[in-house]
Order: sequence, then C-alpha cells, then structure tokens
Amino acid sequence: MSQALAALTVGQSPRDDVLGEMGDLLGGVRVEQCGALDGLGPVEIEQLAPGAGDAVLVSRLRDGTEVRLAERLVLPRLQRCVRSLEAEVDLFLVLCTGDLEGLESRKPMLFPGRILRQIALALGPGRVGVLTPAEAQVEAQRTRWLAVAPQVAVEAVSPYSERARMGEAASRLARAGVDVVVMDCIGYTREMKAAVQAAVRAPVLLAATTLARVAAEILS
Repeated sequence: MSQALAALTVGQSPRDDVLGEMGDLLGGVRVEQCGALDGLGPVEIEQLAPGAGDAVLVSRLRDGTEVRLAERLVLPRLQRCVRSLEAEVDLFLVLCTGDLEGLESRKPMLFPGRILRQIALALGPGRVGVLTPAEAQVEAQRTRWLAVAPQVAVEAVSPYSERARMGEAASRLARAGVDVVVMDCIGYTREMKAAVQAAVRAPVLLAATTLARVAAEILS
C-alpha cells in the first residue's frame, strides 16, 4: 500500500503555498490536509484571537489573509484534525513552528520547530538569528532560542504581509554577526530564503524544506 501523510495547519487548508515549497522533496507521497480553522467564519475566527499572555500563532486563511491566533484556543481544533486522519496516514506534518505542546497522535508526528532547534544546536552557534512573523512573538522567541545559543537576534517580518521587508530584516541580522539564521515560520519560502542568504554569510534554515527533507527520509 502506498504511503500517505497528513499536513496540519493552524489556519485553513489547503496550504498549497507550503506544500508547493515541499513538493519536489516529498515525491509521489499522497498528502491529506486539515486546518484548525476549516469551516469557520470570520466571527468564529475572531474568537480565537490571542489575548494578554497568550502564545501567538501566525497563519493564513484559504484566501491568503494573515490571521493571528491564541495557541491554547487552536490546539483542541488541531487535535480533532489528528483524530480525523489518524487511521488514513503514516505520518503527520505539523505546518507550524510553534511548540503546540499537548498535540498527540498514535502515528509519528513531525514538529518543524523542534527539528530546527536540534539542527541549529548541532551547528553550535555563538549567536543565532531568528526570523519570526509577528512583533508579539519576539520576546518568546528570544527566550526559546537562548536554549540553543548564548546570544539571539530576532527580527519580526511576516511571510504573508511583509515580504518587502525581508531584505532589510536580513541585513540587520547580518550586521548582528549571526552564525546561523532560522526562518521560524512555515510560511517563509525558498525565494525568501534566497533573499536572506544574499545578505547573511551564514547557513539559513527554512522550516518548510527542512520538514519535508526529514519526512522524505522517514518515508523512503
């Protein structure tokens, strides 16, 4: 029987933008998709917005609109996606670099944020540069990445609404003298990575393609 994987988004499916970045790496594997916001209208989505103290997730709707969500409110809906597809697939890909602690499956599940941290840790950087989608995430990202390197430089630039600012954010990371740059959102693209790479003389880790390469290794 052919292998299949499920791609889970905290926004709305399908996330063909992300799967387009992964496609040539995943080959002919069948992909099912599910989103935490599937079937919801604007009022229901607004009720999932982050409040004070909430961990902020940034994703997109089916029409490409950016949306910001409270992790604690999205998690139960994402868990329903897991349960609905668990019997049909061999592997889950979480299309979000957030921690999403508590998300569970009887099938293997790959979290790109955890993978990125382990790869960056293996490089032994003195200073890591992090790109994150929202200013509200900056301090949490700084804390998270201090477990990987003694110095962290974080720049907020959304892959969905601020593409034009990618080059200037990368230039600031270059001036900060980072040893590796982590593009810490699944929505960043290979084109964006190329813009960062042009500015920074250091390895650049892209969440989508890193996740796809690990998935391909597991399924091969």
